[in-house]
Amino acid sequence: MTTKSSPAVISVIVLTFLLFLSVHPAQSGEPLKLCVHPYLSASELIKRYTPLAEYLGRQLGRPVTVEVGSSYEAHIHRIGNGIMDIAFMGPASYLKLTSQYGKRPLLAAFKTKEGKFFHGHIMVRKDSPVASLARLKGKRFVFGDRASTMSHFVPRHMLLKAGIDVNDFSQISYVANQDNIALGILAGTFDAGAVKEEVFLHYEPQGLRSLVRSAPITDHVFIARKDLPEETVQALRMALLQLADSAEGRKIISGMRSDVIALVPADDRDFDALRSIMNDLARAGVEL
Repeated sequence: MTTKSSPAVISVIVLTFLLFLSVHPAQSGEPLKLCVHPYLSASELIKRYTPLAEYLGRQLGRPVTVEVGSSYEAHIHRIGNGIMDIAFMGPASYLKLTSQYGKRPLLAAFKTKEGKFFHGHIMVRKDSPVASLARLKGKRFVFGDRASTMSHFVPRHMLLKAGIDVNDFSQISYVANQDNIALGILAGTFDAGAVKEEVFLHYEPQGLRSLVRSAPITDHVFIARKDLPEETVQALRMALLQLADSAEGRKIISGMRSDVIALVPADDRDFDALRSIMNDLARAGVEL
């Protein structure tokens, strides 16, 4: 014996299915690639940015995957040559990208309670006798990646303004990520180094001391591939800018960096102060 569903029951089933699709849109098409520059370990960055990728995938109805660049230069090369669809970039890397490859669509920028800015620190161990930048001469100094904003370019400029050239150090080192800078100073491998404020504050309780905090610098940004369809760029921009409107979005934001409270519109002119710093460095003979 067979039974027939009434038109009302069928309508309810169809309505429920359509509602499910509106809340859980099917993902189809080639995955978009979100690439993050390697300022921390790859495993840590994958953990931090996977929730964002999953959120963007749901908003676009298209999978989004996370990749970590092998170096800052490789990261710049990949987005410059259209290998990546979305990139999370430090401000100095963004300027190098636009200088070498031209401008790319800006999607959003990090915002903290101070605005679209972040800081860095030149630091030593808490028990170090060094009390000023001038006392760093003859010491072992460690930078991060040569294309890093807060672990190379900005502190290099701060040292330059204080009358200190890298040749004044007894040893100069460059390490892969900023955790290793802090850990190396704590271990006594280096006497001083430079990191972004997030990293300094994380390791400060373990025995670090700031010698100087940088001036505010325009924060990190998300950009899109140059030839990404305009409708996709607009959808990505809207999704990022609306993140702080929901509890889930705010959790995603704080998971990327604890002091960030929202993603806000970005403008190329935001980077003019850093452009000036990098021009100063270029005139001083620093390779950019």
